[in-house]
Amino acid sequence: ELAEDGSKVRLWMSTAFKVDCDDRWSPKSIYREVIENCGYVPPFTQMGGTSLEFAQKILTPSWRLNALWQSRAINYLIKEKDLDVVFCHHHFIDHSAHQFWNYALQKPNADPAEGFQAQIDKTYEVADEYIGSFMHLLDEGWTIIVTSDHGEQIHDKAVARLGSAGGVSAGIMKELGWTVMKKDENGNELRAIDWDKTVAVAPRANQIYLNIKGREPQGIVEPGDKYEWEEEIMTRLYGYKSPSTGKRVIALALRNKDAVLLGMGGPECGDIIYWTAEGYNQDHTDSLSTTWGEADTSVSPIFIAAGKGLKRGYATERIIREVDVAPTVAALGGVRMPRECEGAPVYQILAEGLEEI
Repeated sequence: ELAEDGSKVRLWMSTAFKVDCDDRWSPKSIYREVIENCGYVPPFTQMGGTSLEFAQKILTPSWRLNALWQSRAINYLIKEKDLDVVFCHHHFIDHSAHQFWNYALQKPNADPAEGFQAQIDKTYEVADEYIGSFMHLLDEGWTIIVTSDHGEQIHDKAVARLGSAGGVSAGIMKELGWTVMKKDENGNELRAIDWDKTVAVAPRANQIYLNIKGREPQGIVEPGDKYEWEEEIMTRLYGYKSPSTGKRVIALALRNKDAVLLGMGGPECGDIIYWTAEGYNQDHTDSLSTTWGEADTSVSPIFIAAGKGLKRGYATERIIREVDVAPTVAALGGVRMPRECEGAPVYQILAEGLEEI
């Protein structure tokens, strides 16, 4: 955008793609073949936020071009390479949701909510167009499964200050005395943790790690005291109430060994795994998947399937989990299920004969 007198200019500079880079392709020869027949990968953007104009003019259109390039490339490879199975992923709904979804409920310093509500509809129109580009495969005997790992909800409450996708969240942990920050010579708090006084920290979403001696570089918690510290932290989290609403912000907190029952736990997870109460979660990941938000938005993922091997026009009441997708695909493909499979085929949707696998 350039003013006639040159007094104002606005320029969007897209993500830079190295067009001769084939590092993520195997075999590498496919990359050159795809770009020669389908064009270069279109750039995308994460601009949006409180600016409806950015979402309308830059975010959604650029992601649409990227999505249609991907579908064009996949359809090309199916035709030219005689593929039997394709797993594809596109991130444009997630990226869009993190940029402007929450502004579909009026927020301070944001454009009117109605515009963002319409932009959400536009995002799903792009998704329909993307999925629609594969629908012709149903007539060729293919099965199509559309699923996601989570949904996105619009919240009207202040999110719990616990957990962070980008670092360590001091928030509630500092307030309750478990994470202690360093201070300068004037007593002002620094953005640095005082590990000599810190009992536990909350990095990532859902995870709380105790600062245990012998396990952590600067641990202060005796290994023998781990159980009691977990008990105190969970008890006080259950009793913690939002300063703005006076309501609890934690739905569930479990020890690592108990969280295994909900698909969490194990050596890659924290000592305590928690889930925030409905309405106090961030966009997703820190709440239970049954969480709902404003305007009938939900954290729950979707599962839609159609084509060969499936019942027609059938809706199941079964809760389909992410771990059920791989064994269902295996059943449809007539191959063995993964050896470490934790889920089970969605027998309810399989056509007659397949449900007996």
